[in-house]
Amino acid sequence: MNWIDTHTHTYDPAPGQGSAAECVERALAAGVCKQIQGGVDLASIKPIWELCERYPGVVYPTIGLHPTEVKEDYAQVLEKIYAELASKNPSSPQQGRGRYVAVGEIGMDLYWDKTFVREQEEALRLQLGWAKEFRIPVVLHVRNAFEECWHILKQAQDGSLRGVFHCYSGSLEQARRVLELGFHFGIGGVLTFKNAKLPEIVKSVPLDSLVLETDSPYLAPVPYRGKPNESAYVPLVGEKLAGCLGLSLQQVAEATTANAKALFGL
Repeated sequence: MNWIDTHTHTYDPAPGQGSAAECVERALAAGVCKQIQGGVDLASIKPIWELCERYPGVVYPTIGLHPTEVKEDYAQVLEKIYAELASKNPSSPQQGRGRYVAVGEIGMDLYWDKTFVREQEEALRLQLGWAKEFRIPVVLHVRNAFEECWHILKQAQDGSLRGVFHCYSGSLEQARRVLELGFHFGIGGVLTFKNAKLPEIVKSVPLDSLVLETDSPYLAPVPYRGKPNESAYVPLVGEKLAGCLGLSLQQVAEATTANAKALFGL
């Protein structure tokens, strides 16, 4: 039974987790055959590629500027990130090893600070344009900013934009709007939390719109909640999803793995 972790930060493990390579090995032993590393800034590029080069065909990179990293110098930072993206993703797309599989983790986050709202909006618009230019999906981080983000996505959606709302935390009504955009839902450890609304939401969306993730080392599923998360825990999320949908674990593994491969071109 094979699984894919569509969003992890294995390249930056939490204290006590050991090395990034040890985290990858534990994931492989748990049946997690592939994992996608979420890029967040310029500093994350090097460790992500080191891990990808050590585990070709297992670990894949994304690149983008996380909304909480958008500051006064965001335009200059984005220029450097774009140059890196263009160097790895030639105009004639070639799937597989050696290229970025998505633009991300990008989006809007107004939970902690609203100082750079305008800059976050502009950064998002620019990076959505990159995704369309290089014909790869986007990985969206949306926190306390669904309406703002949705309006930008709706304006940008010309039929070619695709991607995933990573760690989906919106309402059922918002989920319907995500589906209208043609986007996927990233489902992680929150699904297993007591009193979480996510179990009811996943029952109302098509299985072919769901992919699994951990966002490790954050948001570990039950029974590891409060401890560092890792890709090896993806099957726990899959088990909970199978229970929510009344499906077998095999069905969920096969469907979410196929969804991830199709979305990211793995």
